[in-house]
Amino acid sequence: MAKQIVRYSTEDQENQENKKGLHRSWSRLPPELLCLVSSYLLAGDFTTFRVICKSWRSSTSLPRPAVSTLTDSPWSQSPCLMSVGSHKCTFVHPAYQKHDACEIDIPELLDARIRFSKYGWLLLTGFGPDNFSVFFFNPFTKEKVELPNYTERESFVTMSFSSPPTSSDCFVIGICGWWDDFGFIKRGEKRWTSHTIIKRPEFTPSSYCNPILHKGLCYCLGENGGLGVFDPNDNPSNWIIYHNDKIPLIQEKLDSVHRSYLVESDEGKLLAIFMVEEGDTKTPIHVFELPKLQVNKTMMKPRKIVCRIVRSLGNRILYISLGGSFLEPVVPRGLGNKIYLPIIRDKKNIYYSLRTGKYHSIFDDYSTKNLHNVEEPINCCWIQGGLKLTLNKDFEW
Repeated sequence: MAKQIVRYSTEDQENQENKKGLHRSWSRLPPELLCLVSSYLLAGDFTTFRVICKSWRSSTSLPRPAVSTLTDSPWSQSPCLMSVGSHKCTFVHPAYQKHDACEIDIPELLDARIRFSKYGWLLLTGFGPDNFSVFFFNPFTKEKVELPNYTERESFVTMSFSSPPTSSDCFVIGICGWWDDFGFIKRGEKRWTSHTIIKRPEFTPSSYCNPILHKGLCYCLGENGGLGVFDPNDNPSNWIIYHNDKIPLIQEKLDSVHRSYLVESDEGKLLAIFMVEEGDTKTPIHVFELPKLQVNKTMMKPRKIVCRIVRSLGNRILYISLGGSFLEPVVPRGLGNKIYLPIIRDKKNIYYSLRTGKYHSIFDDYSTKNLHNVEEPINCCWIQGGLKLTLNKDFEW
């Protein structure tokens, strides 16, 4: 869009000069009008808009038009960072600054904890030691799907689901405590099935990384960078352990791993992302592509997998957060190869570039290998609006 505006402005300027001998530059448009135009631009076009000229760039620092509802937002179909506070829910697009965020009252979420996000739906649990409620919620349609309460001795810490709650094959899994128990439930069931996880000495699942449900199996990233796979419907002692052959490259830094994420790629493979705390000034974020696994449930000894170090995402962007991570293609060429983080600095969202190996902001010249003076919203996740389907009034989980 921004590129078209530039082309049209150039043509208009040439026509005016030929006809009247006048010079009318689009750089002199009122800042309020420029601000209105930029508010409808997404990440790629917004970046192009800012580099056109000084006046266009300065207009992006003005307050954006107020948004009364999430569906009124010009970026309702684009990934945004959602956080649930004590009074309001906040939605921030990477091309917006924090003070331009869309704040909405969603009473259903104010006493809930985000556990997972996918397909435009949130999976949440009640907040509090005696609140075992579990439910889906679509912030774009305000639809809620309640699941049976989970009443075991501990509440869920990490969770995941396989498909939208409207799907007949929707499957939900939750891990309790420090990986002592897990529970799962399928669409149509009225109670949770729970199991005690049989721990394996050679594998400790990461307590801060969501499991991934893929083709009927549960994949968990380990604290040592390995991968654990098990069938939730089978004996949970039958862990299948895979060691990452590339992990020695960051083995000496594993004690400083700040966060780890497991993400499904658009090719049916899994990506393992390790975010290292400051001190690893060479590569702050490591990305590996795990191969397609030949899972044999009779395998009890750990196996080695050959992982590929991902040095470029191509024309794709990774959005990572504790509550939900996904890989998205971008339409404008040359704007991919970035990892957007749930991190805010000076009211601006921060991303990591695999090309430069540094953290950046699209609003200024911020560039660093070590993050300082940043904040991560509590109870947040990346979310993207999906198909706005209306639930039948007789819908039952």
